Amino acid sequence: MNHDIPDQKATFPISVVKELTHLSGRQIRYYEDQGLISPARNDGNRRMFTLEDIDRLKTIKSYIDQGINIAGIKAMLKK
Repeated sequence: MNHDIPDQKATFPISVVKELTHLSGRQIRYYEDQGLISPARNDGNRRMFTLEDIDRLKTIKSYIDQGINIAGIKAMLKK
């Protein structure tokens, strides 16, 4: 990506990530529970997402839309 925010900088709260990825908060938390993403936590223990996390969630959504299950997605993302 070409922007001023480093891809690894935890910057975005879940409300923004939901808008950018068109995923629900429940879906995002599920993918975290499954180990597909690992957002950072701020001092208030709220999830903070990086641009890399957002890109990964978009990839996960694309795989889900193609009918790939969580086990398949885990295998694909480990490559």
